[in-house]
Formats: sequence, C-alpha cells, structure tokens
Amino acid sequence: MAISDFYIQDNSDIEDKKLEAAKGLYRGGNYSDALRLYLDMVNTSASYKLYYEIGRCYYKMDDVIKAEDYFNQSVALERYKNPSYLYLGNIYYKRGNIEKAIEAWMFAYSYKPDDESVCLNLATSYFSKEMKFQSMYYYQKYLKYAKDKESSHYIEIKKSIDEFSKMGSEFYQKAQRAISMNDNTTAIQALEYAAKNFPTGFDINYRLGKLYYEEKNYKNALMYIRQAYCVDRRSLDILQMLSSIMINIRDIKGAYCCFRRIMPLVMNNQKEYLEVVRTAKQLEAGIEDKNVDYNMEMAERYYSDNNYHLALFEYENCVILSPDLAKSLDKRIQQLKMFLNPEDRIIKSCFEKGGASYSNGDYRQSNKYFTKIMTLSDRESQDYKFAKSRLMNV
Repeated sequence: MAISDFYIQDNSDIEDKKLEAAKGLYRGGNYSDALRLYLDMVNTSASYKLYYEIGRCYYKMDDVIKAEDYFNQSVALERYKNPSYLYLGNIYYKRGNIEKAIEAWMFAYSYKPDDESVCLNLATSYFSKEMKFQSMYYYQKYLKYAKDKESSHYIEIKKSIDEFSKMGSEFYQKAQRAISMNDNTTAIQALEYAAKNFPTGFDINYRLGKLYYEEKNYKNALMYIRQAYCVDRRSLDILQMLSSIMINIRDIKGAYCCFRRIMPLVMNNQKEYLEVVRTAKQLEAGIEDKNVDYNMEMAERYYSDNNYHLALFEYENCVILSPDLAKSLDKRIQQLKMFLNPEDRIIKSCFEKGGASYSNGDYRQSNKYFTKIMTLSDRESQDYKFAKSRLMNV
C-alpha cells in the first residue's frame, strides 16, 4: 500500500536537542536509536505527536503490534488531526480487515484530503470491495492531488479513468438521442452501461433514475436517484424525486424526511416553502409509528460496510424522525460529514485565516492559506479564482 511520510513540527516543550536528534536519526534510517530517544521523552513530554513518532519507529522496525499500540495512544489524545490514521489503516489492511482500514484512512482523508496516498489507498480498497462509485470517486481525487503526474503509475490510472469517463459520456449521449425518439428501452440500456463505467456521473444517475421512475420501476429508480444524491446532497431535483419514489413505495417516513431536507433549499421562495411545509405536515400526520429501529439498523449496516453516504442519510433520518436522538448521534453525524466533504470545511477555514493574515499585512502567511484553497478547489470555481487574486509577491 502507498505510505505518506509525515514530518511533524513539534510546538510543545519537548527537549529540543533530543527531539531534533531523534528526527535526524529517523530520517537517516536509524529507527532503533531514534526510538530510544523518543521513549526517553515519554515520561516528561507525552503528547499525541510523540506517540505518533514512536509508533512510526516501531512500524519501520516491523513491530506492528507495538506500532499499533502507540498509534492508538496518539489517537486517544487527538482524535481528528492525526497522521497516525494513515499507518493504522495500513496495519488493518495488511491484516485483511479492509473495512477497518478504510475507516482509518477516512479519518486521515478528513483532515488532509489532498494526500494522494490516502486517496489511492481508499480507491483501491473500495475497488476490492466492488464498490464502484466510491472507488471511482477516490481515483478521481488521486488524479487531482498526485504530485508526480509523469509517473507510469499515474499515467496508467489516468488512462483507465479517462476511458471509463469517455464511455460514460458516449453512452449518455446515445441515451439522450434515444430519449428524443421516445425509445426509453434503448435509453435505459445505454444509461445502465454509462453508469457501470462512470458511476459518479450525476446526470447519468439522475436521468436513469428518472426513466425507471417513469417506467414505474421504483426499486431501480431509487437505486440510481440515491446514487445521484451521493454526488450532490443539496440537489432539489434529486430530493423531490426521492420523495416521489418513497411515496409510491409507501415509505411515508422516508418521504417525510426528504421534504424536511427540501425545506432549507426553498426558503427564498415563500410560496414553494409554504407548500413544502404543508406537504411535510400531511406526511407526518400519516406516520403511524415513528420508531427508528429500522433506520438505525440500516445506518449501522451502511457504516460497517464503509458506505458513508447512505449511513449519513439514515442517521439523519433517525434525528428527523426522533429529535431526542440528536445529542447521541451528533458525534457520528459530524464524523461522517467530515469524511464526505472535508474540502469545503478546510476551504472555509483557510478563507477565514487567510483573510485575517491578509488584512494584517502578513502576506507570506495569507499566501499559504490561499494556495491551500487553490489546491483543494476546482479551477473554475469562484473559490479558486478569488484565492488566486489574493496571492501577493513577497
């Protein structure tokens, strides 16, 4: 598996000379002597960074059991921004526990989404689980963040992803032509093939789900519309389609939860908002039992299978149906949101910190934040363009 080596700049009161000596020994490949110095510091300067360094030494010395122990001690002190997760994922993967490996790598991804090694590990692991949507998603992330775009490995992966994307586009166009001639059968066949090759395509999933809905094949419609929802959780069209499907399959709870999600999306249109509120109240009145045992069971099942998009969907349903669960499920829901879209959170933070540095005239510092924004955002986005406009020559 791919491994990223992290350099941790320690800001605690650990003895500077001993710390720098240990890091120098580690960089020189003298892991046993580096470990000895790190262990000498534990009694006086224990920190998650020190436990991480110790775990890393043991990992390099192939003492995986002790490495895992120290990585876990590190995580116990710092649950989120911790490079230990990368190595824990590697350890779990080598043991054959792919589900636990993916969970660990998702923690690593949630605070450092531009780590190409983490993205590649996630992509290949999901591929081994035959979860094509997730695998394609992280292969695309790897291609975006890989630093060496001339390596044979990168070129090989890019060629494959480009071919899948091209086939998805070609069959989507074929489906569009079939739809224009009212040939839904051919359109569905073409879109099925498009979705198989390019499962992260929003338009492909949405169009296919809509066609199945028109054919009253609600089971297949639900599958593809939910996949489109995983691509864009704030699409009004998708949520409206999901609610319609659930009404047709008599899942009143599910339809009600969808309308609750629609509410904040139509706040600026008073007429539409009031209509959504009215419909949601009607659906709520038709719910005979708000028991969420089934939703909770599905959420846990999706989570254990690393299907975090649908896990979040069901956990949120639990809270919508039973608000008393909000406190007990908040930690899990926030964790899943960190897993699924860390770029937005980091970009927002970088704008705040970069803006403050820029206003104070600290352009070297602001450049770091704005450069990070440009790395994480799409080149055509307003975030990228605005961040680029704030870069200063210093």
